[in-house]
Amino acid sequence: MKTALIGIPNCGKSSLFNYLTGLNQKTGNFPGVTVEKKKGYVNNIEVIDLPGMNQLPPTTLDEQVSLSELTNKDEPLDGVIFVANGVQLQQSLMLFSQIADLGLPSVYVINFKDELDKNKLTIDQSALEDQLGCPVIFTNSRKGHGIDHLKERIQANDFSIPHSFIRSSYDTWDESGHLENTYSKKIMAIASDLTPADEEAFELDIFSRQKIISGIMDKVTNFSRQHEYFRKTRLLDNILLHPAWGTLIFLVVLFSIFQSIYDMAQWPMELMDGLFGYFSEQARTAFGDRWYGQLLAEGIIPGMGGVLIFIPQIAILFFFIGILESTGYMSRISFLSDKLMRRFGLSGSSVIPLMSGIACAIPAIMSTRTISNHKERLVAIFVTPFMTCSARLPVYIILIGLIFPSNIKLGPFNVQGLVLFGLYMIGLIAALLMAWLVSRFILVQNKQTWIIELPKYRLPNWNNIFLLLYTKTKSFVLEAGKIIFIISIILWFLTSYSPHKKAFFEQNETELSMAISDSEKLASESQAYRLQYSYAGYLGRSIEPVLTPLGYDWKIGIALITSFAAREVFVGSIATIYSIGSEDDATIIQRLRNEKIHGTDQPRFNLATAFSLLLFYAFAMQCMSTLAVVKKETNSWKWPVIQFFTMTGIAYVVALVAYQAMQ
Repeated sequence: MKTALIGIPNCGKSSLFNYLTGLNQKTGNFPGVTVEKKKGYVNNIEVIDLPGMNQLPPTTLDEQVSLSELTNKDEPLDGVIFVANGVQLQQSLMLFSQIADLGLPSVYVINFKDELDKNKLTIDQSALEDQLGCPVIFTNSRKGHGIDHLKERIQANDFSIPHSFIRSSYDTWDESGHLENTYSKKIMAIASDLTPADEEAFELDIFSRQKIISGIMDKVTNFSRQHEYFRKTRLLDNILLHPAWGTLIFLVVLFSIFQSIYDMAQWPMELMDGLFGYFSEQARTAFGDRWYGQLLAEGIIPGMGGVLIFIPQIAILFFFIGILESTGYMSRISFLSDKLMRRFGLSGSSVIPLMSGIACAIPAIMSTRTISNHKERLVAIFVTPFMTCSARLPVYIILIGLIFPSNIKLGPFNVQGLVLFGLYMIGLIAALLMAWLVSRFILVQNKQTWIIELPKYRLPNWNNIFLLLYTKTKSFVLEAGKIIFIISIILWFLTSYSPHKKAFFEQNETELSMAISDSEKLASESQAYRLQYSYAGYLGRSIEPVLTPLGYDWKIGIALITSFAAREVFVGSIATIYSIGSEDDATIIQRLRNEKIHGTDQPRFNLATAFSLLLFYAFAMQCMSTLAVVKKETNSWKWPVIQFFTMTGIAYVVALVAYQAMQ
């Protein structure tokens, strides 16, 4: 048995899905598209969380995907769970009236029952069931009320085909085949080719439905009181949507988040960093000089630790993003930004994909399917990778830590947090400037129409937020962990073995021992020589002439190459490279601070080099998965190829200028 959840945006559908399925869920893509599919199970019954819709016919790719799933004849749904926002019942009923005419067995779920009760808004459940012709259930997705009743309905397959609203008005369109199939074909045709006759028919259809729904509202609700319900929301919006005050508050919110990323995560990161250093030392003690002991102590543990220590900061970032979304503030950010975004060839509909890019560019690019305008969608896809994603965060953290000790303050503010905030602002500014430029070259008609419904402010749904934290952090660990595990092994081999035979290094050690009396310095020089003439050394030195003007040596070059798989791999690669042959259990940052330019006492990671690297990673497109998603979403290699060379070229030039200017 297969069921699907559908509803208008901000109806609490995803929270309800999380309560229904708990941790018994997984994500994938709908067949043929890259829109994320969330699928879970209630016992053995499959439940799909479909992308939200506003009305039919579909105007975005997300809505087209939802309609295609609802009308899928090859794998038909056994039932539809329609989730309605209780305090926005009229808008929900409009969409339900259209889905009802598809003739699918349904259950009508009225969410946010607590808000109805709090504001003395009533809905007559029995009367509404009579009007709709299907079961009606009240739920509260914030606290899980009514979920057990809904589960019982799903397990008993207790769905009913709702009454037709005005299906008879389509009888003249095409009577061949199933009626619901005819209806879905017609609304898809209207979406793809708006002829004058279709537009007129659609407008008459909406008008007829509005009359019916108004009659239902009068019979089953007391919503004449509803204006009182939104009074506090309007008062808050007068401040938060103010062009000046609203923008200032938004910047303060962002600034506070980045300060918190450092202040809240400092001690767990230090603990984890020290812990991985301890594990390396224990592995070295337990296995000695055996090859698998060296692989574990010098390759896998430092490589994995180099990225996993950043879990606290990534979790904090997702935590605050979850709060912004669940409180309704993220929609305000879109509304507030609309006027600014239009100056750069975008609109408020692009804000949520761009803001989502702070977490990860891949789902952010997928979410551009909610943008109905084709030109704006292409621009948003192109510029979203400029936003500072969580994969850049480990790179930023370690490089900022090299430059600024954690105890440096500027008044009450942590300087590390200020620099991090500045890097995020650089990403945002770069995205907007590139959007302005790209929009001038995409010769596609651009109808700048955008409508957004602002939900009422709500307290955060903590269950939903912590489930988001769990799933996103788990995804980061598994996805990044698999790549880093493999690359750590490859890097260890490349840095530990050489095309030269043993006698080549023995001769060098003999010459060094005659010139150097200090045993520690002798060991260090010998290890540096072995690393220089390893397979990795030859690979790194082959690209070193290109990187030297940026302040990078061949070791940094190796980390740059490996991080094209994923940006966060840079830290794991650096951790592995600088652990080879080392018996020091110092933290990663300490080892990097101790690294010297060969033949001098000058630090390798000085201020100029660290800033050059920071700016390189702020602009470079170093994520193969993102390029693959861009190709999938645009159905062409043209855009990812242009994107890759544009971003890498900008990164090289900016890093070059920064290093040369600071030397």
